Amino acid sequence: MPSEVLHKRLKEIITDYNPAGEDTLAQYAIDGITPEVVVSPDSIASLAAVVQLASEYDYGIIPWGSGTKMDIGLPPTRADIIVQLDRMNQVLEYEPADQAITVQAGIRLSDLQSHLGSQGQYWPLDPPHGETCTLGGILATNASGLLRMTFGTARDIVIGLRVVQADGTIVKSGGKVVKNVAGYDLNKMYIGSLGTLGIMAEITLKLQPLPEIGHIIIGLLPSIYTVMDTAFKLLESDVMPTFIELANPVLIALLSRQVGGNSIDAGFPIIAGIMGQEETVKWQVEACERLFQEMGAGQIVHMEDERYQIALKLLRSFPTGQVVSSDMMPGITCRASVTPEQIGNLYQLAENRCQKSSIGCGMLAHFSSGHMSFVFYQEVPFEEPHLDILAGMINDLQQAAVESGGSLVVEHAPAALKSRVEVWGPVRDDLPIMRMLKNKFDPKGILNNCRFIGGI
Repeated sequence: MPSEVLHKRLKEIITDYNPAGEDTLAQYAIDGITPEVVVSPDSIASLAAVVQLASEYDYGIIPWGSGTKMDIGLPPTRADIIVQLDRMNQVLEYEPADQAITVQAGIRLSDLQSHLGSQGQYWPLDPPHGETCTLGGILATNASGLLRMTFGTARDIVIGLRVVQADGTIVKSGGKVVKNVAGYDLNKMYIGSLGTLGIMAEITLKLQPLPEIGHIIIGLLPSIYTVMDTAFKLLESDVMPTFIELANPVLIALLSRQVGGNSIDAGFPIIAGIMGQEETVKWQVEACERLFQEMGAGQIVHMEDERYQIALKLLRSFPTGQVVSSDMMPGITCRASVTPEQIGNLYQLAENRCQKSSIGCGMLAHFSSGHMSFVFYQEVPFEEPHLDILAGMINDLQQAAVESGGSLVVEHAPAALKSRVEVWGPVRDDLPIMRMLKNKFDPKGILNNCRFIGGI
């Protein structure tokens, strides 16, 4: 279809549509691939019409929320149409007594939490980029954060979806109440599929009441392995933290600079976050402190009130790679999934390799799930020699993760590094099933094609 005809058709679908100029199109480039068209539907009906048009003429579509996660995945083979969902940002249904809300996928998480907070509620998911990311982007990448230990991932707290499929058909999965009809849970299939099976347009969420207070207690220990021993002891105790995080000294140095006042000693931290009623939180914090002392913590630090909020923000944003020291370039980030017992070994492998090559290595791990975030950084942009070193290290980390029954994927990285590694790691046993689903739901391959696992 000639470009002028495409623009005319889009104007028929979206009344205020105007073709984007070259400067605007350049802002939507992904790994050097610039789209031909950027379109912003304002309803599920107009979104469906755009997708139907793309299907009819075999245009490739890439969904776009706030853009915080667009470098995740393989470089696109084509980007004919960027579907920007920023105008689909409304609350559609909300009854606080039902502890559920239905919103459009383009709503920003921060706006959603602000809306819910006025009613004493929140959605218990805290992924990286939380201040700017959209709900659709969170679900497409199955992003999560500290609260996954207590509340699970998005797959556990999304009740229902309305999805635009690759031919423009609108389908529904799940429902609008917490207790749903039994059957195939298609929510879990769409969440984490990187927009390759359909574009999530409307989302119903399960909510929680806001906790009365929150408190973070940090114990500084001499090694990653003593931290792990302490974390296992904490899990076996009567304390029920909302989250348990392990990190390396890089994160503690960042936190010390941000909170100011009394400095925090260098060391490997175990970080316990406790939320709830004041009396219960106080008892659990005291029990944590006793345990940390028994395990030989050289320093114990309490984060309350404003310091609590600063620490919480740092923990949530660290995996983005954007919070390294101000004199550093943004970090290259990887996300690993291993058993809790393997956290120390995988970290030590990365740290040893980085020290030999003068590359900075930051690490944060959700202990109970074994999910780890690595941030690799240096003072100058990564160029050819260091990219080759990083590529070799990532390959070794991926192999080590796989051998222990886990995985490691590259998240935020320049295209030059992506071309040197397997972004999603070695080929998985479930790849044939994933290909079958892709062929079934998107036979023409128009939705974010070739960017997901195995080039799906």
